[in-house]
Amino acid sequence: MTTIRSFLLEALQRVVDGGDIEHEELDAAVPNPLTLGPVEKDAWQQLSHWADDADIRQRDANYATFKRDWMQDRIAALKANGS
Repeated sequence: MTTIRSFLLEALQRVVDGGDIEHEELDAAVPNPLTLGPVEKDAWQQLSHWADDADIRQRDANYATFKRDWMQDRIAALKANGS
């Protein structure tokens, strides 16, 4: 398992568990997301959207729940397509 894939799994799980992620952390761990494979890129995009959407989540708890469920799906995809 690559370092980036491990980071993505950990970050996704942290969000699912009620935590958060900031762009600075995401950018430091994945400096060039254009080089990611499709499954990793999807996971990265979801984390990036999460970091962007703090204001929406603050106003709409259902949105936060939906996004956390979506993160769980990204974890399953990474595990199913992992090495």
